[in-house]
Amino acid sequence: MIDWVTMKIACDHVGIISNGSVVKVSKDNEIEWTSLSWLQVAGSHDSNIVIRSLSDSQLEISGNPAKWLQGHNLFGTNDLNALCWLFFSKLTSIKELCLTPSVEQIRLIKDGLFTVSRVDINESWLLANRFEVLAWIRSAEQKIRLKHRGTGQFKGSTLYWGKGSTRWFLKCYSKGEEINRKNSGFPDSLRTPDMLSYADRALRLELTMKSNALRQEQLHIPANWNAETAKMLLLNSIQGLEMSNNFSLTNDVLATLPSRVRLAYAAWYNGDDLRQILSRPTFYRYRKHLKEYDIDISILRDVDREPSNVIPLIRVLEAVPAGIPAWAYEQGLVAC
Repeated sequence: MIDWVTMKIACDHVGIISNGSVVKVSKDNEIEWTSLSWLQVAGSHDSNIVIRSLSDSQLEISGNPAKWLQGHNLFGTNDLNALCWLFFSKLTSIKELCLTPSVEQIRLIKDGLFTVSRVDINESWLLANRFEVLAWIRSAEQKIRLKHRGTGQFKGSTLYWGKGSTRWFLKCYSKGEEINRKNSGFPDSLRTPDMLSYADRALRLELTMKSNALRQEQLHIPANWNAETAKMLLLNSIQGLEMSNNFSLTNDVLATLPSRVRLAYAAWYNGDDLRQILSRPTFYRYRKHLKEYDIDISILRDVDREPSNVIPLIRVLEAVPAGIPAWAYEQGLVAC
């Protein structure tokens, strides 16, 4: 689903839309710059988006449009154009914003001819329960790395790959853990058995694409997206996840390795972190050598567990994402 959008649209409006201004004053008391603050706009079940004027005919809007429309983001559409059009249509119905788009501006927005500088995309894979989801994430920290981004890093209960990148990053977390933490904001009226069960089983993987990456792919203009683009982008990023299969090398292969590489492999196989033992150049030289045999020494072996424990990590990501359940449509829980 499309989980977050930051966009700029052409839209006439009366007055300035903001929540005040931020002013940068130099040490000589000269104003260096000013910036309008975001104005919060409440939507379904009190979820908020933010909006501000860039000029009298241009707006910047940021937030989770699906959650703003539905009251939740357990699931939702992958169609960026349809979502943004419905989102904008709802905004124009809020009299306090005094939006007065021209016929041409309406056409441009409906046709996806505006710009986005951030899009978050996610899908959920359903496991047996929240315990399995959290176990998967803990195991992924040690056993999975993202190509060109390295191993994952936790922030809170969320595992990130490439956090801090100016282009894109990937993260995974338990949706059940998220909506059940204190002050989650998940509406009580939506805490139905179906919703809670779905959330509890949901392993969520989420891709954040920033302006540089969107522009490189010509995806900063929503007209260039179709209903499959979002899912394709996420699944392509997931394909960059590399897993160590933790299989041992045969004696024949070991015999062909240089003695120092063979010793490094033995240390890794016994659970040692070679990054703490070897110099950086040596570590990457040995890693390149062993990758030819599908061994990645940058992923620590968990010697306290059976090697078969890594199989569910692979099988989960090879499965088809859960998507939107049929009962969600029947219960009116999907905006578009």
